[in-house]
Amino acid sequence: MLGEQIRQGFSPLLAVLTSDAVERIATKNNLSFTDLLLPFATVNCTVKDPSGSSVTSRIFFDFRDLRRDGFLLSLTVLPSVLHEAASSVASTSDSDPGLASIAFRLVLLQDCIISHWTETLLKWSEPAEHEFLRTYLGCIFVVSTDDEDPVEELSKLIDIQHQQQYGQNAFTIGPAYCAMPRWMLPNIFKYFLILDDESSGNGSSRASSVFSAITTQYGIQNCYLLKMNSKYDDELTDPWRAHLESKYRGLKKGLQLAKYKVLSKTVGLTDGLISSNDSPVTEQNNDGFTNFDCVSNIIHGQYLSYDDRESVTKMMECMIHNALLPWVERQMRTLNEQVIARRGISKSLTTGVRKWFGTAASQQATSITYARDSGEMQVRLLADLCFIFGLYSYAYQLYQTVRKEFAVDQAWLYNAGALEMAALSLFLSTSQITAKQYPQHYMDDAINFYTTVSLKPVLTMRAAILSALILSTLELYVEACTQLLKLTNSDDDLFSGILLERASVYFGNAKMRRKMAFHYVLAGHRMSKAGQKQLSMECYKRALPEYLSKRWVFAEDHILYTLANESDQKEEALSWCLPLIKSQSVQHPDQQQLFLKHYLQLLKHCNSIRTHEVMVVPLVDIQNIAVIYGERPIELIPELITNVETLKNNKDMWVNLSKAAYFAITGSFAGFRETGTVHTASTDNSKIPFAPPLERMRIILSLKNPLDIPLILENIHLEVLAEPTMYMQTFTDKITLEPKCDWIPLELSVIPKKGIDRMRVHNLSFNLVVDEINVTYSTPLSIRGPRMNNSKKEKTSILYGEDYRLTAEVTKEQWPLVEIDLPLKRRLMAFCGQICRFNCDVSNIGVVPVEAFCIVTDHPELISVYEEECPESSTFGSVKCTTSVIDVAVGVFNLKHGAIAAGQKKRLQLAVRAPTTESLGLNILLVCYYRGDNCMIREQRHVIVIDARVILETSLRLVDRTSGACVLQLRNLIPNRSSLLAKIELIKIRLLVAHSKINLTSKTCQNSLPQIFLHPLQRRRVELESEQTDSIPFLTNGHEGAVSLWFCDEIVDIPEWSSPPDRPSEILGAVSSLKQCTEDENTTVPQLDLFFAILWKANVVNSDGTTSTVFGENFIPNPFPLGYSVPFCTHHILRPFSIEQSNQNLLETKRVSSDKNLFAFICKISTSSPITYHNFSNERSCQIPVQITITNDDFLHRRSCTVTIHFLDSTLIRKQMVDSGSTNVPGFQPQNTASSSSYVHSSLVLQPLIIADRSRMHATIAFGCTQIFNIRLTVYCPSIYDISRFQAVGLFDGDRTEVPIYVPPTYITVIDQRV
Repeated sequence: MLGEQIRQGFSPLLAVLTSDAVERIATKNNLSFTDLLLPFATVNCTVKDPSGSSVTSRIFFDFRDLRRDGFLLSLTVLPSVLHEAASSVASTSDSDPGLASIAFRLVLLQDCIISHWTETLLKWSEPAEHEFLRTYLGCIFVVSTDDEDPVEELSKLIDIQHQQQYGQNAFTIGPAYCAMPRWMLPNIFKYFLILDDESSGNGSSRASSVFSAITTQYGIQNCYLLKMNSKYDDELTDPWRAHLESKYRGLKKGLQLAKYKVLSKTVGLTDGLISSNDSPVTEQNNDGFTNFDCVSNIIHGQYLSYDDRESVTKMMECMIHNALLPWVERQMRTLNEQVIARRGISKSLTTGVRKWFGTAASQQATSITYARDSGEMQVRLLADLCFIFGLYSYAYQLYQTVRKEFAVDQAWLYNAGALEMAALSLFLSTSQITAKQYPQHYMDDAINFYTTVSLKPVLTMRAAILSALILSTLELYVEACTQLLKLTNSDDDLFSGILLERASVYFGNAKMRRKMAFHYVLAGHRMSKAGQKQLSMECYKRALPEYLSKRWVFAEDHILYTLANESDQKEEALSWCLPLIKSQSVQHPDQQQLFLKHYLQLLKHCNSIRTHEVMVVPLVDIQNIAVIYGERPIELIPELITNVETLKNNKDMWVNLSKAAYFAITGSFAGFRETGTVHTASTDNSKIPFAPPLERMRIILSLKNPLDIPLILENIHLEVLAEPTMYMQTFTDKITLEPKCDWIPLELSVIPKKGIDRMRVHNLSFNLVVDEINVTYSTPLSIRGPRMNNSKKEKTSILYGEDYRLTAEVTKEQWPLVEIDLPLKRRLMAFCGQICRFNCDVSNIGVVPVEAFCIVTDHPELISVYEEECPESSTFGSVKCTTSVIDVAVGVFNLKHGAIAAGQKKRLQLAVRAPTTESLGLNILLVCYYRGDNCMIREQRHVIVIDARVILETSLRLVDRTSGACVLQLRNLIPNRSSLLAKIELIKIRLLVAHSKINLTSKTCQNSLPQIFLHPLQRRRVELESEQTDSIPFLTNGHEGAVSLWFCDEIVDIPEWSSPPDRPSEILGAVSSLKQCTEDENTTVPQLDLFFAILWKANVVNSDGTTSTVFGENFIPNPFPLGYSVPFCTHHILRPFSIEQSNQNLLETKRVSSDKNLFAFICKISTSSPITYHNFSNERSCQIPVQITITNDDFLHRRSCTVTIHFLDSTLIRKQMVDSGSTNVPGFQPQNTASSSSYVHSSLVLQPLIIADRSRMHATIAFGCTQIFNIRLTVYCPSIYDISRFQAVGLFDGDRTEVPIYVPPTYITVIDQRV
């Protein structure tokens, strides 16, 4: 409690003079006599003030041996003792491990520092001239029965005290470092104590006789016989320990420090002289201080039994109650009478004259001194006497009276002392004092006078600290801070540091956290300058949370570096230094270098190998670590990795390819497990992968240097949880990470030996080198798995699964290892339909013979595989492609001669055809799957990326259904003005026929196919320059003829495609939905797919002048209408799906069939004759009359409708085609956008000009009625024309939705009569 601390600091002071025998008796208990009285020095007292009012209070009496104790010199000794008292706070916390907690340090900062400082200041500061506080009230003379002549010894002690108080040349009775004793009254209180040591065996008779002789001479009321040391008992409690620790806190070290400071300032004194004379100052007439530094290790009072301690208590009560208090009350009454007598009318008149005629109250610098027997000092004496005995209300009145007189006399030092004590008296007199009642301005004025006028630093310290403590008790925290901060410009760093620390505490109590932290930093700086390293660190620690991670970067770094640099605990310093090494540091590179160097020094001092708790640079991208199990693949290609998201949705094509290959080699799916040898953050890592023995397990991780200084790493390797003899690993000698570099990949590997079952890579180890400091790091590679989100608990909690990328199950058998001379990823720039061929060598570089080998792809229509007939043979045979049982879109090429012995090589040829439509980044996936003779399997993935652009446009028209007459139209799409030149030559036309629902490889199906042949109408060489077009007529029917039409010399090494070209897998599933619409009632009629393949050659001249010859093959749609058969063939049904838009046509067909309004119209187009002859030399234009007949057949609703017909000229058709094409992503086919006749419209762009006499017609048609529209078309050259270039829509009454009307395709041939 603050009140108790003030009472103890301003307690009654009693001098003690003892004989040598008394000290010998006390020494048996490891105590001096004054120390022996400490636990019994607090007594409950009832004192009457001069007015007769009684006050009961608990008073602590301060006993000091005049020859051993005293008050320290203010200018030389006291600052050093205060310094060591503050240091003892930190040393206490460090010496006791149980107190090193955060809670203790908070109490330490907020209570212990100011408490110890204030206690030491009040205890040892010498009394001031203007007050009677801390002056001796009386003297206790103690002799022993062991003295030769106790009466004579007592007489000597009395003479010593008298000479010291009244002698003209007062000698120094106490230690040299103590100030001269000062006495409160001329006639002091005297008490005589006779000490009898019962352990000496002198008997009680001598004690009685000595006591009788002394009481006869000095009176029995002021004498007391105290018997002690009755028996030895070391089991009783030791109440002296706490008192002695508090009394002598920092005293011995403070005296030594003061001695060193004095000697160091002596001119000409060398360090050697200081060292040779380094003996404690306390040895000079100071035997009582020789062992107070080891108080806690000594037992005290072991000869004082319980009865002895009770005797000391009774002696204290007897002396206080029977002798001291009556004497004090008499002195108060006497002083009060003297004050009243002296303060007569003359005093009042004098005071009034001063008030009226005196000068203005200016704080003059000249000092005024009062005699001790003056009226003002007598009032002050009475006030101080009342104050130290707890009569605070009476003392407050006296202080109020005397302060006014001092103010009138302009005695500012005396006035400041009265103001200070008036404030303390009022605070202690009222138990529930409020902030308004407390006179804060008294203390403010007193501190101001002490600081600016009187220049009393010790008094300034005392007043400032006591005022701040009182204001904090009244919760006036801001006022307390303001008062303290005014004094922080003192030259005394420790004093300023204490005040700043106290202000920080009060700012924290006032919830001003930022100011609290700022002043903690200032306090730490001043304490550091004062040599208080531990207290400085405590202040910095308290300030750190308010700056940490709050963007006060430089302040945060300053605090952290100070803590790391000053801390003696290296582990703790390491924790402070760790945040200094940050990725987004704004410090100068030199400062970063300093931080990192200090960090490494701490690491080296703490331990040679550190864990991830202190691993900060370089950064390791742990979550994106990639692992390759085995020697293949050589490099990491993201497109070749199984993605976990697509795997969850069963959409990952790699898994489907692996399944198809596994089934092709083993004949079943039993035991299938994905053998992907690459695991990354995007793969499924929930299961432990397999790894082959004696092959590298390669870990690819990325390092990053976030600092502005280079980092040098040496001896980089992995740490494995396995027996060291069961694996080998690689080391990277040295790498340098440049400042602020991006992620740099680093590959390390571990090679498991045979016999190891499992291994796990758990750490990355390396040496970090900075300025010749080499420290080994070991950072864990702990990969966090995906967040779990299945159960309710997992959704509401943050739980993560396992990631087994760095763990591997090592198989007992070695895996087959084949090197395939084919890039893992290959990008091709090609023309649509272009054929690219590769030679591929397959070498068995392992020790396990390969017994089966296959290639699986997701685009079998674009891939053709050939294998050599026998080793070292130049002839290659085609590998048959079979459809996978799990996915019809997957093709399997199972090699006939798939066995490859160890060390042998096999040659393959691979042909890839670019897609028919333009594409950007079309991926063709390939899986090379092989099995060793030990049944171990390995796969290798490849991807071919094709960017295709159109060079040749082809279209096929059916001219005559009865004869199967068709016209092939070709157009070179390379512009004339393009830097690329291409000359295209037609090589061959062939057709392919296949069952739409039966596997093509079935021999039964192949035998049941109808025989369809091609018949050329003319034979000529077809070559197209840029932007040129040409038309080639031929017949397609069942009459015996050629299967292929050659337009040049035959070429024998053109690849053959095993699968129907560009036929999507969805066609097979969609056919069944069209069966009712497209098949005859006779379900035995076969349904066929008919394809026409156009083989061409292009001689290309590039912009750089280089030339190349490329071959390609285009597949064009079946020209026959829905449900028709090829003429003169076995009855069958052809499906008219276009190659480019088969999916869209199917979907459109289903959509049309579901809309009943689409069948409400019947539209027909007719001409006078399908063949027209015209002489263009006589008349440039040829006119063709056309009739469009539309019937309203809305039998469900029987509504009338309005029909509108638009003629589509060539410009409009071309614009629609461009617009529709621009809305689609290049390389991808649009979904659900094409109509059933869209392929016809796209071909109209290639027709010659045709003009209609009417561009728009409309008519209203009632239900069941027919409307005929007559139109005249005009053409200007002979050709085959599609005259169904009309767009018709109908709008029924009461319906706002237009219904499209299907216009059937109709052709007419215009022939020049001259031909």
